[in-house]
Amino acid sequence: MTIEWFGETCVRLTTSDANIVIDPFGPASGLKSPKLSPDILLLTNGGTDTAGIAGQPFVIDGPGEYEVKKVFVYGLPVKRTNDERLTLYLVEVEGVSFAHLGNLGHQLSNGELERLEGVDVLFIPVGGHGVLNAEGAANVISAVEPRIVIPMQYKVPGLKKNLDSVASFAKELGVKDSETAAKFKLSSRDLPEDNMKVVILQP
Repeated sequence: MTIEWFGETCVRLTTSDANIVIDPFGPASGLKSPKLSPDILLLTNGGTDTAGIAGQPFVIDGPGEYEVKKVFVYGLPVKRTNDERLTLYLVEVEGVSFAHLGNLGHQLSNGELERLEGVDVLFIPVGGHGVLNAEGAANVISAVEPRIVIPMQYKVPGLKKNLDSVASFAKELGVKDSETAAKFKLSSRDLPEDNMKVVILQP
């Protein structure tokens, strides 16, 4: 499968059976909105801009268990500090498990962490200023222990939000060996066995 990050919390997973998009964004972000035609659309919060989405995807915008096109999705409800609701997603496809933490801005409870523990790939915000900062993200990663970490919600050219750079996150984790690419190809046999890998994607 192929993993892409377009900025903010927008991710696309392209598998042999399905095109999965999480959290598309509109032009108000300052970034160029990608043209997306997903089979499955996941929304971590109700404020996501879906105007640029083509076709008629199967939309999941809240907690529950779903199976679509050989993709298993588990929506996990989280209460944010401002009383807004956020849905975190576990996605299982082609023998790989993914966790997407949306705009998470606080530490998770022990029960919430247990649901995420041991996932293969973790998409996590790292830019601070309303979402997890480098230190907060490192604490979540330490508890979850994923095999691969893909940071999101950090400063990129054109983005109007005030976010920290991904360099702060890399320094916090002590990452020296990270993979940087526009796309990341992954299969279950590629998952690291021992050391955690950090993959920094470019939008």
